[in-house]
Amino acid sequence: MRALRTTTIIAVLLVLAGCGYNTQTTSGHDWLAAEPAPKGLPTTDIDARVRQAAAVEPTLRFPARIGIARIEHGSLSPIPAGEAQVWTESAGRLGEAYGEFVPVSPLIAAMFNEQNVSHRISVRDTLESIRLAAARQHLDAVLIYEIDATADIHDNPLSIADWTLIGAFVLPGRDVKAYGAAQAMLLDVRNGYPYGTVQAHADDNTVSQAFGSRDASEKLADKVRAAAVVNLVTETESMLRKLRPELAALDRKKK
Repeated sequence: MRALRTTTIIAVLLVLAGCGYNTQTTSGHDWLAAEPAPKGLPTTDIDARVRQAAAVEPTLRFPARIGIARIEHGSLSPIPAGEAQVWTESAGRLGEAYGEFVPVSPLIAAMFNEQNVSHRISVRDTLESIRLAAARQHLDAVLIYEIDATADIHDNPLSIADWTLIGAFVLPGRDVKAYGAAQAMLLDVRNGYPYGTVQAHADDNTVSQAFGSRDASEKLADKVRAAAVVNLVTETESMLRKLRPELAALDRKKK
């Protein structure tokens, strides 16, 4: 229960913070060396799991093959044409120095999904199938993202959907009719190292000037969802532009 409450608090803070990103390039070896495991003394199961979780190193180097994986309703889904276009344009802006961006295939991921169709697929199952599919496609890292939107904020002010990545809650800071939220994380395919997270949002106040404010709720939700994707892609570019020199600095440090 404490872990669930902590996850919920983190999710609320991420969404309230609006658009933004974080990067990580820290060393698991250095983190573990700060306090070596005691010798000759029994350790608890959680102690061992914590040390195992920490024992990963950043190995990504640009240019790289980066997968794009879209989660919808808890499962990997095809990337809609409109969103694919936004990602393609982003790859063009980033240029060859960052490598190539490849959609992770739901068909390939299905090869590794051993869950019975009558049971709900867990978050771990989804993330593992994405990493396995990305490995089969020989990708170096995978950017996993999900997005959702609602046009009934007043009827349901606290939650936007059952999010897969962090279980986000939405608490809009102003009176809006529709709200879209998006989030993503960049994982190393080989060892699961988390290189960065990205958050973005959009609401009807953001899109009203472009689309008008009298659209049906479904159309309005679609529009804030599309705007949130654009914002997510923009923040992802910023995250990658920050991450690339950080990883290059690690290489120089090792030499």
